[in-house]
Amino acid sequence: MAAQSNKLPRWKMRLLWSLLVLCLILTSLKLLDGPEPGLSFFSSSEVNDDSQEEALKLSVYGVLFDFGIQVDWITGDSHFKTVLVPADLPIVVPYTALVTRFGELGGALIKAESNPGGDRLTVEVGLKGKSLFQVTLLKDPELRRLAGKIAIVIDDFGYSFSSLVKGFIELDQEITLSILPGLDYSRKIAQAGFDAKQGVILHLPMEAKNDEVGFDDLILRTGLSETEIRDRVRKAVRGLPHIIGLNNHMGSLATEDEKLLSVMMDEVKKAGLFFLDSHTNFKTLAYGMAGEKGVPRAINDTFLDAIEEEPFIREQVYLLAEIASRKGQAIGIGHPEKLTLKVLKKELPKLERRGFQFVGIAELVK
Repeated sequence: MAAQSNKLPRWKMRLLWSLLVLCLILTSLKLLDGPEPGLSFFSSSEVNDDSQEEALKLSVYGVLFDFGIQVDWITGDSHFKTVLVPADLPIVVPYTALVTRFGELGGALIKAESNPGGDRLTVEVGLKGKSLFQVTLLKDPELRRLAGKIAIVIDDFGYSFSSLVKGFIELDQEITLSILPGLDYSRKIAQAGFDAKQGVILHLPMEAKNDEVGFDDLILRTGLSETEIRDRVRKAVRGLPHIIGLNNHMGSLATEDEKLLSVMMDEVKKAGLFFLDSHTNFKTLAYGMAGEKGVPRAINDTFLDAIEEEPFIREQVYLLAEIASRKGQAIGIGHPEKLTLKVLKKELPKLERRGFQFVGIAELVK
């Protein structure tokens, strides 16, 4: 989402990283200037020594796994561990997190050191003057985390411009807003999303088998003439600023109609847009028709909030991560609900730390 900046020369980047590592090491060593052999960050008198020691040792794995470091990148024993840090993860990030976590658990920082190149960091941790273990982080330029790109599309915007809607627009991660045409707040949300550098697409109403879609003058229905289909698509596209593509709203019936889809995709191609098949019907022909017509396309992998319960939504978010790990990318569709926003705010930063990238749907169309 942030604007791209010009890259610094490689020697300057290496100098900056070396200075940053040096600052971190000096800060860590500063903590060792007290009269005791180790500095206890927090009082731990209420914690049993054995339990605290076990918690400190286990915390290493929790921190490392949180950044997507795999178990087979960790070697050694309970006293000396070596951790390979992948190329796409700055080595100072897990180092800082480890030091912070040890402090939270009442540990003592006995030693912290780095090699001149800044690609090797070591921290030794103790408890009440006793050395417990040492962790060495080694940068490995050949390793990459098993992560991928995730596009999250939020449907059904346009009914209001509430704090909930603003919450989605203001997410730190990039998402795509799918906006229904012709509603009171459709254009305002499209402008706000564009200004916030979120992707904006049209949520085009299409006939469902239960016939409960609405949008009588814009909905694409089976049985419409070719002229009516073209006019409705054009009207919906013209009515919403900043759109880069579209997906179907409902459409379990319309996405099985080859004639309707053929005409619709002709108009989508003329408008220079892409098509995201929401996959509301497992018999959908829309994705295939987009390909036949030369329209850039993508297809939804899962709905995040088909069941409006926090545990379910969380599981669906992590299903996207699992799909992205296997396929390199994943697409999920949600809706502007409080629980959905709550889960996204909580879980997306965790997945980012593991190396997943959240991108606009435009980056995943083919």
